[in-house]
Amino acid sequence: MKSEMPLIPMGSITGRPDRRQIHSFLSSFKEAGFTQYMIYPRSGCELEYLSEEWFNTCEMIIAECQALGFDSVWLYDEFNWPSGQCGGWIMKEDPDHALKYFQVFEKNGEYSFGISSNPKAPDVLNPGAMKKFIEYTHEKYAERFGHLFGTLIKGIFTDEPAISYIGSPSGDEKIRLSYYPGLEEDYTALTGSSLRKDIIFTLRNQSAPFWKNFVCKLLGQRFLDSFVLPIRSWCDRHDLLFTGHLLAEHTLKDSFRASGSPMKVTDGFSLPAIDEIATASQIHSVEWITLATAEHAMRKNGNGGMAELFALGPCDMTLAKIKRQIHLVSMFGTDRYLLAVAPFDMRGNTCGAKSQYFNPFTGAQPFFPAFAALNRDVCASAAVARKEFLPEIEIRRPTDEAQLSELLIQLVKAQRQWRLIDEEEEGTAPAVLRIEQEGISTEKMPDGSYHRCASFTTFLKIFEKILPLKNCVTDSSGRLAEDIFMRYFADGSVEIINLSPSRENRRLTLIRSGSKFEFELSPDGIKSFAPRRILIDRPNLKRLEFEEGICKLYVTSPLEDVVFLARQHELPAALEVDGVPLALNAPAEVLPEGFTPFYLSSAPLSLKHGEHIIKVSDPALPEYPFLPTAFLAGFFADTGKGLAPYAQDGVGLEQFIGSITQQEELEIPAWANTLSFEADDLYTELYINGEKMPERLNAPYIWRIPERFAGKKVEIKIKRCTSCGPMFGVRRFDNLRPGDEPLWLNCSRPSGKVKHPVAELVFQ
Repeated sequence: MKSEMPLIPMGSITGRPDRRQIHSFLSSFKEAGFTQYMIYPRSGCELEYLSEEWFNTCEMIIAECQALGFDSVWLYDEFNWPSGQCGGWIMKEDPDHALKYFQVFEKNGEYSFGISSNPKAPDVLNPGAMKKFIEYTHEKYAERFGHLFGTLIKGIFTDEPAISYIGSPSGDEKIRLSYYPGLEEDYTALTGSSLRKDIIFTLRNQSAPFWKNFVCKLLGQRFLDSFVLPIRSWCDRHDLLFTGHLLAEHTLKDSFRASGSPMKVTDGFSLPAIDEIATASQIHSVEWITLATAEHAMRKNGNGGMAELFALGPCDMTLAKIKRQIHLVSMFGTDRYLLAVAPFDMRGNTCGAKSQYFNPFTGAQPFFPAFAALNRDVCASAAVARKEFLPEIEIRRPTDEAQLSELLIQLVKAQRQWRLIDEEEEGTAPAVLRIEQEGISTEKMPDGSYHRCASFTTFLKIFEKILPLKNCVTDSSGRLAEDIFMRYFADGSVEIINLSPSRENRRLTLIRSGSKFEFELSPDGIKSFAPRRILIDRPNLKRLEFEEGICKLYVTSPLEDVVFLARQHELPAALEVDGVPLALNAPAEVLPEGFTPFYLSSAPLSLKHGEHIIKVSDPALPEYPFLPTAFLAGFFADTGKGLAPYAQDGVGLEQFIGSITQQEELEIPAWANTLSFEADDLYTELYINGEKMPERLNAPYIWRIPERFAGKKVEIKIKRCTSCGPMFGVRRFDNLRPGDEPLWLNCSRPSGKVKHPVAELVFQ
């Protein structure tokens, strides 16, 4: 919803709140600008978890949220944590539902083995135990509140499920390993070897391949199959987002021990989340691995992400620091911010380890009314999270104790643009790296060269020669500014945050494609440089491609005022959208000259988030390359993961035809004589402060800069006109049956997209 604010109180139910208390509590949040709320069962709650009294209290909370006009309610799937135990019921009901571990004993050089379990931890590797968990938790919520799933109730949050709650070795124990029945047989099937034999060999020789096979390929996959995917599937069926975070995300060793295959497991969430409750705020302490692993999953799923923030306090944290940390996680794709914790009252402060820290996001804070303004401010951060990020460098997330964290720190210091990818994923950045114990090896470099570097510093020097920095922040001496984090996005916008421990303001300069912009950065400060606006002069088009009469469209953010267009020439086509026949009785005015007589349009309509099924009346209707059966038209972007409102950033214009106009303000360097950019051989007009420069019909797109503009801040406008080719898509009819005539010869197929929808200006 357009009104939805990105801050979410993690509302801990303490005591036995009645309707009056609930109304008063939630009203205070609504008055402070909150439109979302999470129901969080936690220490200090005096209701029996999952009892009738518990669900009655949840019902009162949900009803009050509905009455007060909240947009979203989020459920939490456990009492305290870790998820998977139903507050302990799972293990009490059946001791076999407790997490198991494999014990390795060593005495006088001889090894022996045993199997035991932790009665206090749920067995997330046991499909039967996790089936019970879903029955007792998710199904019970569905019975009471399923009619609100996908509307008011948006998703369900899981907290720190893990395979590593097995304790530490004691006595003669050499090691403990997470275990499930059949593990030894699965290991033999995978490796052709004996698990016990390889454990002994590894303990004696510190062999790394064992850990990769055992932890990643067996335990990680089992965790994914037993816990994550069944819940994800359940949530998908019930129109809910599956969100939450894993345990020990910030180091390679701990995250592999906890999750087996952290990147694949995180990818399994439809709304991935992170735990960043320590508010790490300096380059050496920021959880770069946590942020980048979740970013990978957010990019894959396309629904954004959530971050649990601030629970470790301190409770005198400033609003500036809160804003800065929210902006940091947003730069990695997170657009929902869970404020931990917002308890009804403070009785939970006496409970266990959680009594050692305190940071209430409630009226206990005198500055609580400021959250109305904070909610509005962090909408800008949520918008940053949805931007397309194009890295220079992709690093494969290693499966051993390679020094990934140190490499990421060095890349941040060097102001390089980077992200993580998994072991099997195809790299798309100019450079793709693999980090090993010996250093770095390059799988791909911009110039095609290969390098194996023993140190990160050596690699960065080589990379600087091959791909010099175009965008950077410098200090007063002209050197790269220290203690900042900077990201450059596909729309030309730049986001910078201050990670310096100094409490002094800083005078810095952004250099963006040769232009300089001086600015001041306060302690805990954020600086945003506006994107280039990429305007289109007409609605975007998407050719609908039917298979056996069906076309599937996925919408990642709700679309307004789109229209469907269906061909009426020869054999008229009728369309059905999500089972509802579509009225086609308006002229197809959005199509170019010569096409309008052959199509009819629907009235403008809305498409909600999710998958939509478009059916054509007769699946046997012929499909012509240059007179398609149907189009969708509107101001949307086709992002590759689905359709979303066009954000004026140049992203998602694969099938757009018309004029694309780029607008930005910049300072032309005093030394610059020419301006150039890539324009994909399109007819191009350039305007400087409204003054038209000579148009260009083809490359090279180079203009001499009039002396009167040198050293001046100007408005640049670049207008490019496409052909009509992109409207036909890039579909190829490669799978023809014997005797079929080719419908689209390769030689006549349009090349399609504009390769550089955002022109990168170069001054010389």
